[in-house]
Amino acid sequence: MPNTNISLMHAALAATAIILLRKMLLRLKQKRNRRRLWSRTWLQRRNEGRGVLNMLNQELLQEDPVSYQNYLRLNNKQLGYLLALVKDDITKQDTHLRECIPARSKLQVTLRFLATGETFRSLMYATRIHETTISRFIPEVCNAIVLKLKPNYLKTPNTPEDFHTALEHSMDAI
Repeated sequence: MPNTNISLMHAALAATAIILLRKMLLRLKQKRNRRRLWSRTWLQRRNEGRGVLNMLNQELLQEDPVSYQNYLRLNNKQLGYLLALVKDDITKQDTHLRECIPARSKLQVTLRFLATGETFRSLMYATRIHETTISRFIPEVCNAIVLKLKPNYLKTPNTPEDFHTALEHSMDAI
């Protein structure tokens, strides 16, 4: 008889332990799932006309081109030229889960970063593009700009005369 009671107690204890363990695992899974947001809600409203990029393209460009140029350090024509050069290199595909960030927006955020040195977090709050995303596409955009502008604007001297000319211009700058 005493062995039966002990066996029942062990069985009850094991069942309780299994139930508690399962409950803990379920809570842990729910907690982990809660943190796995694709995007914060306020960031998802980027395409609803909120944020600096909308103001830049819809208001400043139309109403105050001088302020537009001051913001990006390029006028719209210069931006269009640069965008035409790098667009294919920085454009991504839309997926069924989300739309990609337009190449124009990526270029504008990159130019603002280069012009001001703002932090990625500050740019996130202004543009509604997450700072991690910004930190990934800014180097891509910069590489595309260098790749496209290098042949015409960043020529390396090849001959002794070219080196002499480059050195002469460098010494004049000092």
